[in-house]
Amino acid sequence: MTVIRQQINEWREGLLTPNKNDVLLNLLPNENAFSIDTFYQEDKIFSINENPFLKKVFKQHQTSIKESGSPIFGIANGKISFEFENQTFQMPFLLADASIHRNRFNGRFEIKQTEDFYINPLLLITLSLNEISSEIEEAAQHLEELGLKTTIENGIWVANFHPHRFVLQKEFDAILDAPQFSESLKSLFGESREIEEFSLSDHYLFPSDVSQQVAIEKVNDNHTVIQGPPGTGKSQVIANLIGKVLGENKSALLVAEKSVALQVIYDKMKDKNLHHFCVFYHHELKAKQFIRSLQSTWNFIEGLQVKQIMVGEQSELLEQSLDLTLARLRQEDLIGGISFSEFKSKYNSQEETVYLTKKPTLPTWEKEKIVLETLNKNDFPISGSWLQLNISQYAISDIQHAAEKTIQNLKSLKEREITPSDIEYKIKLSGLASLFYHDDQVLPISVFENESKLQKQFLKLYNSFKTLIEKEAILKAEEGLWDKSFSLTELNEYILALSSNNKFSYKSWMTRNKLSKFTHLSMLDTKKALENLVELNSVKRELITTKDKLRKLKLPDEIAVLDHINYAINRINSADKNDIQLLVEMSKNERLELKNSSQILGEIHHTLRHYFTLKEAPIFSQLKSIEKEIPLMIENTSRLKEISNETKNVLQETRSLKEANSAIYNSHWKDFKGQFPTLAEITGEKLNQRIMDIIQSFNEESESFGESITQEIKRKFEQFHTLLQTPASKLNEEEKELKKDLRKGKSILVKAFDKKRVFPSVRELLESEARLWIQVLHPVVLCSPYSVAKSLPIDYQFDLAVFDEASQIPLSHIVGTVQRSKRIVISGDQQQMAPQFYFQKKTLHQADALHHASFYWENVILTHHYRSVHPSLIAFSNQYFYENQLKTFPTPNPQKPIELITTDGIFDERSNEKEADIVSKIIINKIKNAVFDFGLVAFSQTQLKAILEKIPTNYLDQLEDKDSIFIQSLENVQGDQCEHLLISLGYAKDLNGDFHKRFGPLNQEQGHRRLNVLMSRAISKITFVRSVTSADFSISNNEGVESIRKLMLFLEQEENTEIESSFKDGIERKENSLLIKDIASIFKSGHEVVDFYRTAVSREWKVEFAL
Repeated sequence: MTVIRQQINEWREGLLTPNKNDVLLNLLPNENAFSIDTFYQEDKIFSINENPFLKKVFKQHQTSIKESGSPIFGIANGKISFEFENQTFQMPFLLADASIHRNRFNGRFEIKQTEDFYINPLLLITLSLNEISSEIEEAAQHLEELGLKTTIENGIWVANFHPHRFVLQKEFDAILDAPQFSESLKSLFGESREIEEFSLSDHYLFPSDVSQQVAIEKVNDNHTVIQGPPGTGKSQVIANLIGKVLGENKSALLVAEKSVALQVIYDKMKDKNLHHFCVFYHHELKAKQFIRSLQSTWNFIEGLQVKQIMVGEQSELLEQSLDLTLARLRQEDLIGGISFSEFKSKYNSQEETVYLTKKPTLPTWEKEKIVLETLNKNDFPISGSWLQLNISQYAISDIQHAAEKTIQNLKSLKEREITPSDIEYKIKLSGLASLFYHDDQVLPISVFENESKLQKQFLKLYNSFKTLIEKEAILKAEEGLWDKSFSLTELNEYILALSSNNKFSYKSWMTRNKLSKFTHLSMLDTKKALENLVELNSVKRELITTKDKLRKLKLPDEIAVLDHINYAINRINSADKNDIQLLVEMSKNERLELKNSSQILGEIHHTLRHYFTLKEAPIFSQLKSIEKEIPLMIENTSRLKEISNETKNVLQETRSLKEANSAIYNSHWKDFKGQFPTLAEITGEKLNQRIMDIIQSFNEESESFGESITQEIKRKFEQFHTLLQTPASKLNEEEKELKKDLRKGKSILVKAFDKKRVFPSVRELLESEARLWIQVLHPVVLCSPYSVAKSLPIDYQFDLAVFDEASQIPLSHIVGTVQRSKRIVISGDQQQMAPQFYFQKKTLHQADALHHASFYWENVILTHHYRSVHPSLIAFSNQYFYENQLKTFPTPNPQKPIELITTDGIFDERSNEKEADIVSKIIINKIKNAVFDFGLVAFSQTQLKAILEKIPTNYLDQLEDKDSIFIQSLENVQGDQCEHLLISLGYAKDLNGDFHKRFGPLNQEQGHRRLNVLMSRAISKITFVRSVTSADFSISNNEGVESIRKLMLFLEQEENTEIESSFKDGIERKENSLLIKDIASIFKSGHEVVDFYRTAVSREWKVEFAL
C-alpha cells in the first residue's frame, strides 16, 4: 500500500470512528438537538421562536461556514433506538442538509430542508450493515430480526450534525477508486518528481511587485508554496495567476475556507469584467443558481461583438529600458571612472572649457589634484618645465645629463632655434641626402633627377647589366664541368667536329676521344655544354661593353653601387618632391654636411623622445629653462613622480588647477554624452515621466489582456457551434465524437435553462456531456474544500489549483483538489493559526496544508506589506514573527498609529469592567457618528461579552449588516481587517492584587501566533486598552506569555516614540513629497522603482527624483 493510500485510509477511518458524544449516535432533545415538528412535511419552511439552543446552534453553524466553508446544520427525520454491545443508541434515522436563517424583523428562525434525506451513515457503520431500508418501520423490523430490541420515534429534529464529514468521506473513496493518483498528488507526498508541462501567459491583469513576480515565475516551473504574511498582496498574486491561466486558455480552481478570501478574488475578476467566467460558491450552490449563472454567461458570450485584441508589450520594453538606465547609473566607472551620481555632484555644466583628448580618469585626477595643491602651496610652478620631463621612468639626474648633452649637440649643429618637429624633418632630409652617396662616394646628382636623360640611360644599362650578370652566374657553372679552359676558336672547332652526322668520321671520333679526357660528361651532352661555354664567352663580352658605356656616362660600374643608385631612385621617386627638390638645389657641401649630421640628429631625437615631452618651440631655450628648474624638481621628486602623464598633459593645456579640473570633468562629460546621448540628458522630471509612461502602458495592456481573454472564450464558444454546424462528411472520427458530445451537452443545458423548478444538480451537470460547455462558460471555480468534495466529480480536471489561507486548511481537505489539478499553488502564512480538526482520533496527527507542502515544494515569500498605512502597525509582527523582512509604505501625515490606554481595571468574575466601559464608550461614539470602520477583539469571550453588554441593543442592531466590522474574541480572529482595531486585554490583577497570567488560548501550544494574527489586522490605527504593564510580567518559558510581555514592551515603546515616516536611505521626505536622491543605488530594478512609485502615489505622496 502506497503512503498516499495508507494516509487517506487513516483519514477516512478517523472521520467515521464513532464517538459516544456524537449527536448522530445519541440524539438527546434539548441537549444536542431540538424538535421542530412531529411529522415530516415536504417543502415545509419551519418558523421557530428564538431560543437559547437554536441561537447556539445557529452561531456555531455560521462560524463553521465563515471559518471553513463547511455547513454543519442539518435536519433529522425519525429516531431509532436500540442496545448494542452493552451500549444504548438513540440515532437520528434520516438526515438531510438544511438552511437556517434568523428573520431580522420578528426574531424567529426559519429552517428549510435543502437536499434529499439519506440514512444516518453511523447507523450502518455501528452495526456493520451495507444497506438498510429507508422506511423507518422496515429498518426497525430488520434490526429486530438481527436480535436488537428496537424502538422508533417519529419527529423532526434539527442540530449541528456535521454532515460535511460524509461528503469528505465520499471524496476519499473517489480518490481511492480513481484509476491512478495524479502526478500532483504523488508530488505532494514525495512519491513523484515528475512535473506536468505547464505555461502561463506573459501578461498581467494587475500590477505586481518584485516578490510577487518571483512567486508567479516559480509557478510557471513547479508546484509552489507562497508564504504571504499579512497585507503582502496574496490576493493580487492569485488574481494574476488566474488571469495568466485564462490567457493560455486554461482552467483554474481557487479553494479557500473563508468566503471573504474568495470574494476578494471574485471582485478582482469583476474589475476586469471576467467574473462572467467564474462560478463563485463558498459552502452552498443551489442547482438553480448554478444554471442561471451558466445561462447568464451563455447570453453574455452570444451578445459579445468579435474584436481583434492585440495585447501590447510596451510597458515591458519601457521597463527594460529603465533597467538599462539604472544599470548605467549604477555603473561605478560610468563617467571617467566614477558613477553618474558622484559625477553630477562634482560637475558644473555651466563652465566652458577646452576639450581634452588625453586626460586622466577622475579617480586618478582627484588623487593627483591633492598632490598638485600641495605643490602649489609650496610655490612649486605646477605649470612649469617639469611637465616636459619623463620623471616616471628616469631619475632627474639622468634627465639633467640628457639635457646637457642635447644642448651641446645643438651647439655643435649651430641650431639654437630648431624645434622638435625641425629635428624630425632634418632627420628625414638627412636620410634622403644619404641616398646621393655610396660609402661616402658622391654620385652624379643628375642621375637622381626624375625622368632626366642620364636617369633613363642608367636604368636601361642597369637593367641590361643585371640581366647579363644573372646569365653569367648561370653559365659559370658550365666551366666547372671541364678540366681545361678553351679558347673561342677551340670551342668552335670542337662544336663543328661534333656536328658531323657521319658515324664513321675519323675526325669526329678523334675529337670525342680527346674531349672525354677533360670532362666526365657523356659525349651525347658534350656539344650542348660546349655551346653554353660559347654563350658564356658572349655574355662576358657584353658585360665589358656595358661597363664601358657606364664609364662613358661617368657612372660607376660596380654592381653594389649600381644597386644603391637604383634603390635611391625608387626611394626618391616616392619621397616628397619638395624635399628632393630642396636637396637637389643644395650645394655638395650642404648635402654632405646634412648627411653627416644624421648621427647627432638621431641622438637628439632619441633623447627628446625618452626623457622629454617638449612643446613645438625651440628646443634649446626649453632645455635651458629645464636646467634652471631642476634643483626645485629634485626637492619635490617623490610628489612629482605621483603625477601621471595624462595629468601632465592637462596641465600643459590649461593655466590653473581650477581650469584643469573643469576641463577634465567637461571632457569626460562630452565623452559620456557622445556615447550615451539620451542618458546624458536625463533629469528627474524625465525619469518621472518615464515611470508614469510605464504605469500608463501597463494599465492599458492589462485592460487589453482582460478583453483578449474574453475574446478567446468567445472564439472557443463559436468554435463549438461551428463544429455543430459542420457536415459529418467533413469531420474525422475524433471530431464526429466531439460533435456528438457537444450536441448532447448543449441539449442538456438548454433544457436546464428552460426549467422553473427541479433542476439537475451541479454534480449531475458536471458528470454529463454538458461539462464541455461548462468548461468554456466557467473555466474558473471559486469555492471551499467542502464544495469541491460535494459538487465536483473526481475526474473534473483543472490546469491550476490555488489554495488561499492554506495554513487554515487541514491537509486531508486538499487532496481531492490536488488529485483534480495539474499545477498546485499553496498560499498562506505559517505564522497564522493552524486549523481546528473535528472527528479526528487523538492519536492521529494531521498537519495543515501549508506546513506539509512547504517540505515538498519550493517556497517563496512575499515581502511588500501594503495593508498598514504606518510601519508601527505591523512592526510588532514584523519584528517577532517575520524577521523584519516586510517592507512597508508609510502615508503622509498619518495619525498616531497606536493609542495605548492603561487603566487600573480589576480582573473579577473573568472580566474587566473598567476596560469594558472604556471600549464600549469608544464604540458607542463611533456608532453615533456612523463611523463603521472598526474591529473589536477581546482576549477572552467573557471580556467580549462584558463589552457588548454595555452597548445598548439599538446600537448593536446597527452593526449586524456591517461587513466592514468584526467583533471577536482573540481565539476567533483570523483573516479579518479593519481601519481601527480596538483591543481589550481584560486580564489584570484580581481583587487581592494577584496577577495569575492565565491567558486562556494564549497559554496553549502555538498560542503566541494569536498575537501575530491580532497585531496585523489594523489598516490605520490600533487602540489597545490594558490594566497591566510590562513590569507586571517576568520572562516566561511559555511562548504565549512571553509574547504578550514583549507586546507590552513594544506598546510602551511606541507610546513614547514620536510619530514619523521612515524610509530607506537615500529617500528624503519634504512635507508630502519624497525626494529620491540616488535611484540606482536604492532600487535594484526598474520594476522595483515602478512599484514604489505606484504605491507612494496611491498613498498621496508626490515623488521626485534628484539626478
